[in-house]
Order: sequence, then C-alpha cells, then structure tokens
Amino acid sequence: MGNASSCCGCSRSGRDEVDESKLHFFHGRLKVHIICAEDLPDTDTTLFNIDGQDYTDAYVTGDLGLARLFKTKYIPNDLNPTWDETFDLYVCHHASSFEIRIKDKEHVGATFFAATKIPTGDLIEGRLVDGWFDLYNGDQLQGRIKMEVQYFPKEYLNERDFPLPDAYFPLREGNRFILYQDADTPQLPWFDGIECPDGSPYKATRHWVDLYNAIKNAQKFIYITGWSVYTEINLVRGDEDIDGYSNVGRLLKTKAEDGVKVLLMVWDEKLSSQSSPGLMGTHDEDTRNYFAGTAVECALMSRMKREGVLASEFVGTCYTHHQKTVICDAPLSEGSDQFRVVAFIGGIDITDGRYDSALFPLWSTINNLHLGDFYSNCVPYANKDVGPRQPWHDCHAKVEGPAAFDIMRNFEERWRRQAEEKVQSLFHFEDGEIDVEATALMPSNEGSLWNMQLFRSITTDSCIFDFDKHKCLFSKGGRLIENTIMKALVHQIRNAKNFIYLENQYFYGSAYCWYGDQDTLTDHIIPRELTQRIMEKIAVREKFKVYILIPMFPEGDPSTAAIQEILHWQHRTMEAMYRRIARALKEFEVDAHPTDYLSFYCLAKRESPDEMPEGEFTDPLPGSQLEKVRKSRRHPIYVHSKLSIFDDQYVLVGSANINQRSLGGNRDSEIAMGGYQPDHTIETQGDPRGGVHVYRLALWAAHLGEMHPDYLNPGSDECLARVRLVTRSFWDTYTAEEPQHSDIHMLPYPVQVTEEGMVEALDSPWDQFPDTCMFGLL
Repeated sequence: MGNASSCCGCSRSGRDEVDESKLHFFHGRLKVHIICAEDLPDTDTTLFNIDGQDYTDAYVTGDLGLARLFKTKYIPNDLNPTWDETFDLYVCHHASSFEIRIKDKEHVGATFFAATKIPTGDLIEGRLVDGWFDLYNGDQLQGRIKMEVQYFPKEYLNERDFPLPDAYFPLREGNRFILYQDADTPQLPWFDGIECPDGSPYKATRHWVDLYNAIKNAQKFIYITGWSVYTEINLVRGDEDIDGYSNVGRLLKTKAEDGVKVLLMVWDEKLSSQSSPGLMGTHDEDTRNYFAGTAVECALMSRMKREGVLASEFVGTCYTHHQKTVICDAPLSEGSDQFRVVAFIGGIDITDGRYDSALFPLWSTINNLHLGDFYSNCVPYANKDVGPRQPWHDCHAKVEGPAAFDIMRNFEERWRRQAEEKVQSLFHFEDGEIDVEATALMPSNEGSLWNMQLFRSITTDSCIFDFDKHKCLFSKGGRLIENTIMKALVHQIRNAKNFIYLENQYFYGSAYCWYGDQDTLTDHIIPRELTQRIMEKIAVREKFKVYILIPMFPEGDPSTAAIQEILHWQHRTMEAMYRRIARALKEFEVDAHPTDYLSFYCLAKRESPDEMPEGEFTDPLPGSQLEKVRKSRRHPIYVHSKLSIFDDQYVLVGSANINQRSLGGNRDSEIAMGGYQPDHTIETQGDPRGGVHVYRLALWAAHLGEMHPDYLNPGSDECLARVRLVTRSFWDTYTAEEPQHSDIHMLPYPVQVTEEGMVEALDSPWDQFPDTCMFGLL
C-alpha cells in the first residue's frame, strides 16, 4: 500500500483567502543563519513547573507567509542560547513578512513566547538583512535575536545544468540505466514503431526476470531494502520457471548457503506481531521468521526518532522505511577476477500483488500466473475464488556503473545506524577486488552512457551520514536531514522547457497556497513549482504541457475517512493549481483553457465477458460491490509509480511519492535516481531521442494502446489533442452499459475544470467513481 497513512496532523480550520497580488513573491532560495539570542524570559519558572532547575529550553521557527520553513534545535536551560544553525531553503511563496518565532520546548509540546517579523519588502531585493532583532510578545519586549537572512531569486542562482548542486551524492558519469514498466512486460504489438536511439526496434524490458538473474548470478553479496519483502512469491512466472527456482525465500537462502552475504533491511511495522499481520500487510514478521536460523540476515527496522520515548513511538507507528533497492555484485567483464556493483531502484517491492504486466488482466491469471499471489485491496471482500485481482502499475530501474555504488553506500549507511550489532556482516572488499569507477558496458542500441545522481529523503536517525557531507544536509529540531529528492524535483521543474510527465501514487501538497485548509501539514512546494513554471510560460506565450498520471482513488476501502481525506487534499491541490493558471491566462490575455497546460489522468482496465475463464470463479453476493464489478468487467489500475520525466531528456525514478511524507525528509525514508544522456538532450539533439524518450514512448504506447507520431513531442498541441481523443474515447468505453475489451488503459481523471479553474464533479452518475458509492470530489 505504501505510505498512505494520514498521520500528518491535518487541520480543517483553514484561513481566509489572501489576495496574492498585494504580497511579495519569493521564488528561489532563502538563506537563513540563526545565530543566538539574549535576555530571553524564564518561561519555565511557573507554579506548575515540573523541574525546579528547569529554565527556558528555546528553539526557533521561521514562517514565510503561511508556510513553516525551518525549526532549529532546542537549547536546554539557557536564557542566552546560541544555535549557530544555517538553513538553505527552496521557496515558492507569497508573503508580507518573514516571521521568526521563539518557543520553549516542554516535556510534552512547546509554548510560544516571543517573535519578530522582517517585512518582505526588506528581503525581496536580495540584499543581506542581518543584526539584532527585538523579540516581542504583544507589546512586551522579550529579549532579542541575532540572525542573517538573504533571498536569492531563481534568475540569479545560475542553476540551469542537470546536476543538483550541493547534494550529498555527486553526479556520476559512465553509467547504464535500464528502465522498466511493471514487474514484467511482454513485447506488445503497439510497441511497433518505437525506435531505440540507434534506430533499431524497441524491445520491452523485464524487471523481475532481470532481478532474478542478477540475484542468481551474485557471488559476493546481495543487499535488499524494502517496505515489504515476501518470501512466498516467485519472481519469474509460467513456463520460464516451472520448478519455482525464482521463489524469493528459497533463492535467498540458497545463495546464503553458498557463501554469499545476504542482508535484508525490511520495514518493521509496529502494529504487526507474531499473531497479527498489522494494518499494512507487509509480512515483516513472516519474513523474519522464515530466515531465522539461516545464513540470511534479516533486520526489521522501524522508523525511529532518537529523541524521547513518545516521539520515537509516534514516528515508529506513523512513518515507514519506504526505500526499495536490491544491490549485488556482478563480474566486471566476462572471465574477470574483479567485480562491479549493480543495483535496482524504484517503486516495486518484492512482495505480493506487485507482479503484473502492461496487459493488467483482472481474472484470467488468478489461477495460473498469480496462483498463490492473489491481491485485491480496492474492492471489499474480493478473494481468489471470486476475483477480480487488483491491477498494479509501477516503474523501476537497474543501474550499472559508478552510480550503483552510491546505492550500496546508502544501504551501508543505514545498516551501520540501525543494525549496529551486525556491522561486521557487511561484505568487506579485498584490495583491487572491486572497480568502483568502472564505466558501464553500454549496448550500442541504447545510445550514450548516462550521467546519474542519487537522491534521498532520510534522517540521521536512520543512517550514519558521512561527516564530510554534513554541509550538504539541513537540520530540523537538531536532527540532520537529507531531502534531496524534493530539491531534485524543484531543480528539474524550474529548468523544464517543453513538457513534464509525472506518474505518482499520490499528488497533493503546497497547502500554504490552497483556497482553504491551509493549515494542513503538507507544505512541500512541488505543486506550486509546477504551477509557477506553467505561469512563466503563459507570461511569454510559450507552449508548455504538464501531464500527471495518478490512481483513480487511493488504495483501500474508498469509504474510509483516511482515503476521503487524501482525496480532499488532492482536490485542494488541483484547485489551487488550476485557479492560478486561469488567472495567468486572463492576466496575459492568452486564449486558452487551464487544461491546455495541465492535465490529469488515471489508469483502468475493462474486459469483455469472454476474458474471464468459465467455471473457475464463484458468484459474488447479490447487491454487493463485487457483483457490480463482475457485471461491469472493469477495475481501476492502481498507479504506484514514482516517475518524473522532463523534456524527454531527464528522468527521475524511485520510491518517493508527491506528498509531505516522502518529500519532507524527516518522515518516510525514500530513495530515487535521476539521470540523463549527454548526447541526447535538447542542447545536443534539439528533440531528444535517447533512452528517456524511448521509455516514455513505451509507457504511453502501453497506456494508450497505440504508438502514434503525435506522441513524439508531448509539448505540442497536437500531442495533447491526440491524448485527449484517445483517453476520452476510452472513457466512453469504460462507462458504457455493456462491457467490451479495450487495449487502452488511460482515462481523463474524472473531474471537470472550468475556465476559471474551478475543479468540479462530473455530471451524475459519474460524480461517483464507477462501481463505487464514493464521490470523486470530497
């Protein structure tokens, strides 16, 4: 299910709508140095003071407009504290002031006691604002604070190259990047016409087949991280593995018995136990028990916070380890005594329900390819005897070359922190045994070698950071945090020229600019950055398209409060984007509709009655949702991808969703790899025709049931028109009374957008998601 939990502290109170035209707009980076304070009041000397020796435990927060940007560590028992903390903040905010607030950390919670404000007019020109600032609570002076603040507009940052500057992991050259859609993909007929960079026909990539072969052939070590790893599934299905050699549990035990170091880091779901599977069904206890007493070392790791029991329990219950990687050795070359590192990274856990292909069958594979691997979490009471299974779409990648070693470093840094007692279990290289810098071997049909960079969301609670890299991190409440996935997305959005294509399990954020519910704690800036890039293009009358593919609705029972809340946040996000785009169109007198720049889609499958094998399934209960689905022969395809493509020249794939949990850095641990081929960029080719372009075409061919020339250039009006035509035709098929097969899977997301940017429900009966009683807008 991933990181859907709503433990983010939502507030529905909202604030009054603000006229942004009267505010300064900050778009770039804000650098803040909080140095020290003096003469603070002793707020802990009260009648109810628990500890008589306790004085003010001060920490500082900074708010730009409605958004909280940072929080310092707290200094215990000090009325003249020194923090000396620096924050480099990505901003895309309207504000009238920058507010610094001082709070006293209590045994539970905190108490505000003083603040100062810097008018944004003092900052907007980019000059350094520094010195001592008086602190007030009302009209009472409460000490003063010393700090430095400076704003750097985007235009002056000189950040137009592909690499993310000042990142923990540097750009690595000389790599190979193999991109996958779904766990397995057959050579579909609609891939015909897709050409590799050398002009040869595209051949579909097969993730779990490649993963099985990599694990099977490893001789030194196999490292696995996962939200879930399930030992009872097979990586290869059907006639290719009749004897079940690709069974995950047996395969890993066999490799370990052969002397290969096999280490697993699996998220420890707090609510699971020997007698209970927990809420998320991750099989963590099953996996630990399966490998107990074997040569495989399986460490269950909860998300933790090394700061108090209550904080650690909250973090461990609500947040997850969400990275999905497999790292192993491979020969440097045929017959070589040296070896290299290869790694898999992306959104697909090695667990039940993830095996699927771009055909997404609903019933026909339940008793063969999916035998023992039935999974359905969207239709209540679905099971293997009734069906249907839940179709699952995802994206993943394989890395060969120097960048793969960085993925291994991530594993080792995490292992050293959270498996301290097993540090000696890590594989130790002999001198000259591994060539870390070896350039990957690149087949000629794939174009040039890749430049790649690794990004993460992670805290010092979960890994031991390289001391020399601390300057690349930021702190929150005194904890070191890496949030380079969010920064990488912002960096690429700001530099996008023609189009952006996103696939993601969730899409909500930038609550500070919503039209209501702005207090919701999801302030990451990705939706606002996307909107701003569109508005910039409108201002200069340039074409620009953003395509966003998300699930029809989040996984789980649609009637639950958690899912309805997520849909509400998603609607707020879409509305905030469309209304600003509509306003820009009006301001610059551009004759267009907001959806000409921003369009949302989802995936679904519809089958004909003869696609369900006769006599294999029992009838559903009359009047149930299962009966509706049986009659309609349709089901949403669950989009679990975490994929971003920019101008067909840069791709980012990993485990991070577009929500605060994934992008904040201090919640779920995440990992992603970004890359591009220097010979296949706008600068070198005009229209990039490298591996990113080929991969997107293959995705779209699978989603749209065809390869059409208009799809070559997604930034064009012709491409958007074709996508609209095909997806709308499938909507007619999907909602028709009589079921019929379709090779098309992509639908327009079922809402309508007005010229003013208002996001409204479709006309009845499609104001509810098909075959549910759940409204599409909440």
